[in-house]
Formats: sequence, structure tokens, C-alpha cells
Amino acid sequence: MSKLYASWQHGFTAVAENPGTSAFRQGFGVTFSLPANGGDWIHLAIPTPVIVEDRRATLDRVLILFHARETSSLLHVHVWDGPNRILARDDLKIEGDHVHGLSANNVFPVGRDGINFGCGISMYFAAGQIDSHVFIAGFGGDFSHNI
Repeated sequence: MSKLYASWQHGFTAVAENPGTSAFRQGFGVTFSLPANGGDWIHLAIPTPVIVEDRRATLDRVLILFHARETSSLLHVHVWDGPNRILARDDLKIEGDHVHGLSANNVFPVGRDGINFGCGISMYFAAGQIDSHVFIAGFGGDFSHNI
């Protein structure tokens, strides 16, 4: 029998890869500032139930509540099991507000059996012709265990 497990983190735990990227953390999330024609990777660590009752987890999907403001857009979503990339979705160009619900724009099916290490999401956002912002409210993963 498969048991489901959802694990989420609050958005203010998100980290930019470039230490020069400004992050404004508040109780309801984090806002990153991107310069015009620039971009950055934003990394999200998902608490991972690797083993439950002697069975390794399956990562079914990841979910990200975000708002790509002004001219910013989400271009890449990569999902990691420790050092191993288990999903790469590239050339996306997702814009707009995806904070208040789930859709094909912020839910990414993974379907990876045998998770070994901690899972994380790496997202690349780019700004257009003007300085722009990216807001992250929360993120998580849906796991299952065949026990």
C-alpha cells in the first residue's frame, strides 16, 4: 500500500546562488531583486523523508508558490536528489503570479523512485529590460512510500 507524504518549506528559506542578489525576507516570504537583463538561480531545500518503514521514498512532484514580477520569468526548474539531478525542465518562460494556487505553471511532476539523499529545487529566473523582482511564498514536494 502506498502512503503519501507532503513536505513543505516556507518561502523565506529560499537562497540565491549569487551572494550579490538582494533578498528581502518577510513573514510571508522572500523577494529577490534581479537587475535588468540579469538573472540568478534560486535554491529551495525540501525536507525529505528518505526512508519510512524501511522503504525509500518516491518523489512524485514538486510545487512552488512564486510570483515573477515586472519583466521577470522562470526559465529553468531543476530538481536534485543530493548531487544527482533527477529532473530538468528548461526554456519555460513562466511569468506572473502563481502564489495562491496550483497549476501546470508551478507544479512539476518528477516520478523518481528510490530517493537517496535530501531533495532540492533549483530555479533560474531572468529579468527583462527593467529591474524586476521574484517573490517566493513556499515550496514543497509530494512523496510516496510503498509500505
